[in-house]
Amino acid sequence: MATTPDQESSAAPSFAQSECVFCARGEGAVAITRPKFLVRRCSQCAVMWCDPLRFSDVFNPDNEEAYLETHDALDGENQDRIEILMRAAPPSTHPTVLEVGCMHGDFLLRAAKEGYRGRGLDLSQTAVDHAAKTSPGLVEYGTLDERVADASVDVLAAFNVIEHMDAPHEFLAHAHRVLRPGGMLVLETPRQESIFHHIMFSRGRIFTNDKSVDIGVYPGSHIFKFGNRAWRTILSDRDFEVTSLQGKSTPLSQLFAKQKIPFATRVAIVSFNVLAKATRLENRLILTACRTP
Repeated sequence: MATTPDQESSAAPSFAQSECVFCARGEGAVAITRPKFLVRRCSQCAVMWCDPLRFSDVFNPDNEEAYLETHDALDGENQDRIEILMRAAPPSTHPTVLEVGCMHGDFLLRAAKEGYRGRGLDLSQTAVDHAAKTSPGLVEYGTLDERVADASVDVLAAFNVIEHMDAPHEFLAHAHRVLRPGGMLVLETPRQESIFHHIMFSRGRIFTNDKSVDIGVYPGSHIFKFGNRAWRTILSDRDFEVTSLQGKSTPLSQLFAKQKIPFATRVAIVSFNVLAKATRLENRLILTACRTP
């Protein structure tokens, strides 16, 4: 969800967010100051977020071209996700799957081969149209809201989606509503504990006035950043029990497909990726959590 320089010129007051949306315990401490925004951190749950949340109402779906260019890597990722899902909630006990932000439904198609019955929601009309050509009815345009009936889903999945939301707390409230008791929530998000996170934030603190420095969060894009402690606190407060937390690395082909990166930066990314895997401090986290009665 990118913005243009013109849109960034002034942040509308309605997008300002000084309090944690999960805890509402007062103003979050400033973790880092950037030229056009702040990153705050909640002392209660440790969630980080951008203040303001965004610079405009303009919504741009994910880069579908990059998605298609890295299909082989995504296929491998989806296989890993299916294996995690089958350990946490096999189709014999959790047959129905709803995926939010599913793009073309590749994960759902793989899940179907393992015995799950799935459907998906996405906010990219081109993704919905693409899915309709090969799997009619699998993917619908929309997101999680009252249209999904209470206690109607065994598994709710969202991979690298919740960090883009303005109101992730509302998403979790809907997740609890639509999952049956004992249903499983499966999420994947960028990870605060990762080596990449610490390196990016260190660069951001050194180059405080350079708006071109990427710190991994940005208004209207990666708005929130979670971690192990954050997820345990947030989900426990919302009647979920975390059953697994597993680090994982973004495939290099995905990182390189999304933007033109200088050779030296590519070498650094590869090096840090190897180090992250060796130390188990990968840049993403995939979790499963059971909805308690």
